[in-house]
Amino acid sequence: LTAEEQIKIAKRLVLIQHLPIGTFAFGGPVGAEELRECVICMIEFVTGDQIRYLPCLHIYHMNCIDDWLIRSLCCPSCMEPVDAALLVSY
Repeated sequence: LTAEEQIKIAKRLVLIQHLPIGTFAFGGPVGAEELRECVICMIEFVTGDQIRYLPCLHIYHMNCIDDWLIRSLCCPSCMEPVDAALLVSY
């Protein structure tokens, strides 16, 4: 990787760390559509799974979305830019 690419990845890692995390609890507040699985890995959420919330309120397994956001700063479900929403909130 070039120095410029490494800087870009480092900036994304810092941004990702500002996104809230939680623990999945079946029947808990997961949004109007009652998500049952991570749309990235297609594996059902299990009580106790570490999840990360995006500003658009979609949730994913933390490891899945962190890997996704290194490559793309858009929500994989609604394509909402994650970085723009974070910058507005600060």
